[in-house]
Amino acid sequence: MIKTRLRKHVRKVAIYTLACLVLLLIGLSVVSDFFQAQEMIGYDWLMRVRPTQRANSEIVIIEISDETLKSLGRWPLPRDYHATLVKALTESGCRMIVFDILLSESSQADSNLAEQIRNSGRVYLPYAFKLDKETNVAAGIPISGEILGGVAERLRPSLAGVGHINIFIDPDGKVRRVPLLIRYADMNWPSLGFLVAAKRLGYPLEKMQLRKGSLSFRDVITIPLDSQGAFWVNYPGPWTKTFQHFSYLDILKAYVAQQKGLGSGFDLGVFKDKICFVGLTAAGTSDLRANPFDTVYPMVGTQASVCDSLLRGAFLRRPHQLFRVAISALILVLAILVCLNFTPLPALFYCAILASVYMVAAWSLFVSKGIFLDLFLPLAGSISVYVIILLRKFFEEVQKRLLLEKELEIAASIQLSFLPSDLSNSGSINIRAFLKPAKFVGGDLYDFIRIDESTFGFFVADVSGKGVSAALIMAQAISLLRVIAKNQREPAQVLISLNNQLGPILNGLFVTGQYLIVHEKESYWQGASAGHLPLLYFNKAKNAVQELLPASGPPLGLAQDFSYTQTNGRFERGDKILMYTDGWTETRNSKGQELGLKRFKEILLKAGAETPDIILSTLESEQKIFQGRAPQHDDLTALLLAF
Repeated sequence: MIKTRLRKHVRKVAIYTLACLVLLLIGLSVVSDFFQAQEMIGYDWLMRVRPTQRANSEIVIIEISDETLKSLGRWPLPRDYHATLVKALTESGCRMIVFDILLSESSQADSNLAEQIRNSGRVYLPYAFKLDKETNVAAGIPISGEILGGVAERLRPSLAGVGHINIFIDPDGKVRRVPLLIRYADMNWPSLGFLVAAKRLGYPLEKMQLRKGSLSFRDVITIPLDSQGAFWVNYPGPWTKTFQHFSYLDILKAYVAQQKGLGSGFDLGVFKDKICFVGLTAAGTSDLRANPFDTVYPMVGTQASVCDSLLRGAFLRRPHQLFRVAISALILVLAILVCLNFTPLPALFYCAILASVYMVAAWSLFVSKGIFLDLFLPLAGSISVYVIILLRKFFEEVQKRLLLEKELEIAASIQLSFLPSDLSNSGSINIRAFLKPAKFVGGDLYDFIRIDESTFGFFVADVSGKGVSAALIMAQAISLLRVIAKNQREPAQVLISLNNQLGPILNGLFVTGQYLIVHEKESYWQGASAGHLPLLYFNKAKNAVQELLPASGPPLGLAQDFSYTQTNGRFERGDKILMYTDGWTETRNSKGQELGLKRFKEILLKAGAETPDIILSTLESEQKIFQGRAPQHDDLTALLLAF
């Protein structure tokens, strides 16, 4: 009792310790973003399978494409073209002109561009700061100590605003986040898309409030940020399916034609009240990156998507780390409960349902609330739990099987002990026996009984069924036979008595049996058969095999007080009698064909003149050849008497 309680206590402690360890590992993996790369695959999947978002209709993209560069010259384009574009867009009544193009170096055309910027009063230009893996983050804002690209001095005074175009590139090369603010020279520089959206909404940047994990304007709007001060870009969809796209070249051509009083077929009035993002989209340029939707996505679209997210108030956010740990732990616990309480196949089914429900819930939250739950950790954890518990159950079953096989081996040795071990005390009769169970133990049996110095009894039987139950009946049958055979000298009477005693204990099972008494001095035999196959008699003089001793009644145990008929026969020196069970004749090969009695007789006839050992060896080898790779489905027993 004390040992049992101690084992239970140790098991409880082990389970609680393991649970705490698993929870700790989940927490560490979440805090350290150990599975960040895998979670990003899940994030990309959520982005792609959700419905395409309807982007803000005010935002349009003006592309400096391959066609534009081919017509206007190689990059960078002369700034006179930019000046003309600003003038054209301003006169069309656009709301904002946002260049995602660094104009850092001075140019001879800066005076013309500066004039158009000043006249427009709605032009925004970018900065680029140096950010790398070693970049420090203070109060949720990345800190930079170097400008990579700024704005030419002559262009600065007339600008409506400047913002940075920095991005965060994840290890897989994709852009999913941008820093909304970068601290440089004791100033917070806003992202270009963020700056434009704040201006459009009328939120003064100087009054923004930065809190841990968010940025807000007088509690009117709260923008979620991650621990690096990064904003998850809510791309509305693939590049070709979102925002209106216009050609930089087409706008210039239309404006020139308009100035000359010519029709161009392009109405610049489409830009009225629009926020125009101007950027490079030509193939092979450095302003192209991958994102969740496209392997090649122009970064002007990223800034436009930041602006769009803020204008629509459509933000993406990851829950707090504690919440993510709790969700992963909950899914893991549910998977453990399922796997422990169900067998492997139902457990797999219910784990699949659990995973499906979680994925649907994660997708629904992502679509409706923009909440991005971890996918990889909970699902991989569930799969790992299933595999681990499945392996545990497998090894437990293996141990049980090994234990059972060991017990069956012991049972087989006990069963063999019931069979006669010495067949030599039979006068001049040469006796050989063969028994091969289909399983560890079987229901076939044979026995040899010495009645007197020249009279011997031989019994072969087959219990219906296989395995342990048949083996137990076999043991009972042998025990009863040995008691009955001492008092009965007639085979039919032995079977009648054995039938009456076996009937009450077989419980629906039965035994086919064949009992033979051989009188050696007189050279004759007597026999009776209860539902058993006829014995095979090899006549040496005629070199033939005969079927003798057919069944004269039903198997033992089916009907009480049944009278069996007795048969007599004589034998000569050199003759042989084979008593056997139906496992031989019913041997099946891989095609489902049976060996059959006819073929079995032919094998015996072929080897009948040989010694008993060779005969049994031939029977066994021919049976194996016929069976091939098919499994042995029944016990094999044979008792050979050579006179």
